[in-house]
Amino acid sequence: MIDGLPAQQRDLVQAHLQAFASEVGGVRSAVVASVDGFAIAVANGAPGSGERLAAMTSSMLALAAAVGRELALGELESLMAEASAGKVLMLAIPAPVPLLLMAACERRILTGNVLWAARACSRRIADDLRGT
Repeated sequence: MIDGLPAQQRDLVQAHLQAFASEVGGVRSAVVASVDGFAIAVANGAPGSGERLAAMTSSMLALAAAVGRELALGELESLMAEASAGKVLMLAIPAPVPLLLMAACERRILTGNVLWAARACSRRIADDLRGT
């Protein structure tokens, strides 16, 4: 067991992440991370980048959650960053063992499409980890 998940559950998470990255055109890289910044699953992207992206995702979402608490906005759901060459979506997965999802996308991708697909992937991961 690594990062609180047995190997069988890690394999389920990997399958869901890979399906998400394959089904949504324009996803350059996707990572599911533990809240303490360790990569659970990686799809696409450069070899070895998963651990760095997981750590950055954990840090960014922790900072965004702190801003949300300071402004009394409630629980963090997602964070989107746009740059000249692409977009990054990060969201919390409400699983029994809390996880994070990060997707780096091409600029042309429709934000609503990737957000909808990421939330659906998040629900499937959470449901599988709950055993439902």
